Amino acid sequence: MALTELERNTLLRELREQEAALREACQAWDQSGTPGAWSVAAIAEHLHKTDAMVLQLLQSPALRQDDPTPAALTDEQLFRRVARRGRAVEAPERLRPTGRWPAEADFRAADAAQRQALYAWIAQTPLPLREGRCAHPFLGLLDGYQWLLFLAAHGRRHIAQILETTAGQREE
Repeated sequence: MALTELERNTLLRELREQEAALREACQAWDQSGTPGAWSVAAIAEHLHKTDAMVLQLLQSPALRQDDPTPAALTDEQLFRRVARRGRAVEAPERLRPTGRWPAEADFRAADAAQRQALYAWIAQTPLPLREGRCAHPFLGLLDGYQWLLFLAAHGRRHIAQILETTAGQREE
């Protein structure tokens, strides 16, 4: 069964709110960061890479439609766990920043195009995302809807990181 209108609208609302918060946080764009911490540019690039990877995963056979195993977490548990700051998690190599965007404007343009594609896909996909399953390396088995919910929560987590980073810079 395809996503319900409520599920689609929830995802789109959460992702758009996260996008607006990211745009606001990125006004403090920098590439230097502090020792042992990612810069605003690095965090934004990591989020961009993660969004692309999740959309690719959802469109691939990796999202197994034949797995009746229940998801490891409820939607609420997933969102709370991922959005919460407190425990550092090392990003996989393929999702680590490489300094791709020296200027915020370049990031914004690339991210806006990618997000529009993501929103359009969510609005139109006939895939039964609630029935598909794919394991997350830290969270366990997630359904396709939860992978998209993960993006919104993951973004919130890193926006909080940006705000912590830039607050420290303003105090110096």
